[in-house]
Amino acid sequence: MSIISSKAEHVYKGNTLMQEAYIAGASRQHTDEEIRAACLAIMPYVISQPSQQVFDFLTKATGAYPGQEIVRKVIEAMQRKATEE
Repeated sequence: MSIISSKAEHVYKGNTLMQEAYIAGASRQHTDEEIRAACLAIMPYVISQPSQQVFDFLTKATGAYPGQEIVRKVIEAMQRKATEE
């Protein structure tokens, strides 16, 4: 079972119509406008990207992927664009 299907089943217990709607929304193709919004959101981070040595050091030292915040910014930008009127 996919993460999306599992989440839909958990959130909308017994409501098949809502589960299907959740899955359709979560797995839809992102628009070009959303992709452009994501690119604009991460541009400052891409420009100031540390060298590979610094990146490797941060990954080993923290046990986490340093790019997580960048990815979070991308997702937030896409979601804002998707919900703006």
